Amino acid sequence: MEYLLNLKKAVKILRKNRDKKILVCTHIDTDGINSRIILENVLERLNIEAEFLFLRQIDYGTIDTIPFDNDLIIFADLGSGQIDLINEKLKETSKKPKIIILDHHIVSNEKIPENIINVNPHNDGIDGGKEICGAGVCYLFAKICDPRFTDLAKYAVLGAVGDVQSLEGNLIGLNRDVILRDAVKAGDISVSPDLQFYGKHTRPLFTSIKYFTDVRTDLTDNDSRIINFINNVNRKHGTDIIPKDYLCDLTFDQKKIMGSEFLHKCSRYIPPDWRIHLPKVIFGESYELTNEEFKSNLKNLEEFSTCINGCSRYDEYEVPLEVLKGDRDKNYSKMLKMLKKHKRNLAGSMNFLRNDVEIVQKENFQYFKVDKNAIKGNIVGIVAGMSYSLEKVDWKKPIFAVSEMDDGYKVSARCPKLLSFAEDINLATAINYASKKVGGSGGGHKFACGAYIPEIGDFVKYLEEKL
Repeated sequence: MEYLLNLKKAVKILRKNRDKKILVCTHIDTDGINSRIILENVLERLNIEAEFLFLRQIDYGTIDTIPFDNDLIIFADLGSGQIDLINEKLKETSKKPKIIILDHHIVSNEKIPENIINVNPHNDGIDGGKEICGAGVCYLFAKICDPRFTDLAKYAVLGAVGDVQSLEGNLIGLNRDVILRDAVKAGDISVSPDLQFYGKHTRPLFTSIKYFTDVRTDLTDNDSRIINFINNVNRKHGTDIIPKDYLCDLTFDQKKIMGSEFLHKCSRYIPPDWRIHLPKVIFGESYELTNEEFKSNLKNLEEFSTCINGCSRYDEYEVPLEVLKGDRDKNYSKMLKMLKKHKRNLAGSMNFLRNDVEIVQKENFQYFKVDKNAIKGNIVGIVAGMSYSLEKVDWKKPIFAVSEMDDGYKVSARCPKLLSFAEDINLATAINYASKKVGGSGGGHKFACGAYIPEIGDFVKYLEEKL
């Protein structure tokens, strides 16, 4: 397979340049930060020195911030879609560094120069949106360096969960067959069947149900109805589920009963041909770190990822990096403070969206536009996803959020997972097409993606063409 051959070539290039000037550039989300900690560990264990740099993105605005005066540059969790930009930059530099790309995003159509090794499973038809993330590719790189580095698998599993690759309830492909297997065997990750409610260790059950937005029912954002629903389940099945209990407090049988009743409730609110997909958004697997405390923010990988994003979205990349390295004192305290700030910002943004923003309805999608002082571009995508709890948002249509920035606009697109399954919607294709038409760039996952555009222009019109 091409990606395995390229992995071996990449390791040979690393070893050949071990005493030269090396730069490692990684993305700034959960996947990117876990990519970095894997590569930091690998290089340290191999006694190879390198400089590290976090990159929010690679585009015409950021390419000049990357020092190309190195002998070897490694890009992780980004780069495959920007080979044209990297190649243009290389033509301008007197020094011609070797380039290793460890990525899972869709590869650009550019011819790849000889001095660039692009390690990407997409080249072998493996879906980088579902089957492996950037940290996963970095982990495979680590295993080629030394098969004993299986203790690094846990970071790749966290990267995959943070990149929403357990979309249909569980990890698949290389994520499951290689990476998760290694993490479980190493004793670092536990896997258990569970309900797909967010906040298993950090929220009361009724709160987790309240913010479930893959199906809008009469329970959505309604505490009293949720509590009545749980009490009715108890009466019907002779259980004693307490609404304020956390999901992790429930027994397996209680989860099964709650999930079945919730599925029955949701099935009444969706088109009949959608029901076949409903179990995938309610039942699935939970992935947890075995050495983290019960009911801590770091126990469940989905909640750990939220903590990381609560820092990285505010440019505090070093904080989660140090927590991943084991700091449960100073940086963990700072992480929790950042998380509270993040949640306050989200709550304020949701109130603004609820009361002061018009949702423009189109035939096949909806959108809203806000200025840079109302909802910041760094959280507008999360707000778009949370907006499905609002009555004025049609939960059976994708939503596009447009946030003004100093030098253009950030666009984020979201749709409920159930909608993406049932209608096979690909928002990434649509946003990529529309953004390029107006001089921008964009991409991502089928149900969650983003773009940067210099001006709105006919952006909405081009979205209508694709959707």
